[in-house]
Amino acid sequence: MKAYRIIILFLVIVLPIWGAWEFIDQQDPDAIKVGYLPCDHSAALFVAKNNQTYEKNGLKVKTTQISTGSNIVDAVASGDLDIGYVGITPTLQGISKGIPIKVVGAVNLVGSGIVVEPNSSITSPADLKNKTIATPGVSSIQQVLLMYELQKYNITSADVDIISMNVYNIPSTLAAHKVDAYISYEPFVSIAPYMDIGEVLIYSNYIIEGHPCCVIITSEKFINEHPDELQKFLEIHQNSTEYVRTHPNETAEMVTQELTTNYNVETMSLQHIIFVSSVDKEFQDNVLRFMALENNMGYLKKNLTSDEIFDTSFLGG
Repeated sequence: MKAYRIIILFLVIVLPIWGAWEFIDQQDPDAIKVGYLPCDHSAALFVAKNNQTYEKNGLKVKTTQISTGSNIVDAVASGDLDIGYVGITPTLQGISKGIPIKVVGAVNLVGSGIVVEPNSSITSPADLKNKTIATPGVSSIQQVLLMYELQKYNITSADVDIISMNVYNIPSTLAAHKVDAYISYEPFVSIAPYMDIGEVLIYSNYIIEGHPCCVIITSEKFINEHPDELQKFLEIHQNSTEYVRTHPNETAEMVTQELTTNYNVETMSLQHIIFVSSVDKEFQDNVLRFMALENNMGYLKKNLTSDEIFDTSFLGG
């Protein structure tokens, strides 16, 4: 029976998503090229696409799924992408290294979780000592959250075996008993209890309440050369974020179509995400607190100011 669930998980989640990947047409100079992680955090982007809001406002937008946040940061820096929906951790790492990007919009708070097998002997994060844990990558916010939680129990990186892997493979790896636990973003958290291959040990909101997660980044070059298009894009993001908050069922359907997942999984997943858009002072202060945490943990080598991280000209208030 467990083997059957693994096969179904692979067919329902992994293969369709691989087949749904879009690739940017680099020969279209008029298109705004947007990269995003294949997750529910980018629901506002999916809503804008599905509702054809970009076209209705005179924008041509091309999107592509990219599996890691660090790759999105690099692509925005190189100009292969104009805009990225990406986690705050690789964003801060990129800025701290001198990459000329700015956070111009907020996307979400929380929305991740640690998952273990059903009826696991792991009933508390303290039980993760000497266990094998999968994450979406060493530069992901999920790995930072994991290590922060383990520190509460005096567990260090030497006490666990952390494996970075493609997020699509993480749930089936748990189902195959190749790892003891994993931390990921939605919908790869909710897929586990839905498919009866795992249960949620702790959601990230209980690791750090209201922590920042994904943001919208762009290059300083794009800001300077395309301020009107960026303003329009971010206004659409703001309006689409409000739609996500007020139309959860419709949003779940659009996310299902975009990620080729499952409507019931998406209705579960979206409940564990707080969607935001403004980079107001409250959001900036939240990011600065998280940055201080990352510095203390050794993920960053320097402190950054709000002015170094954000451009508040568009969604600052």
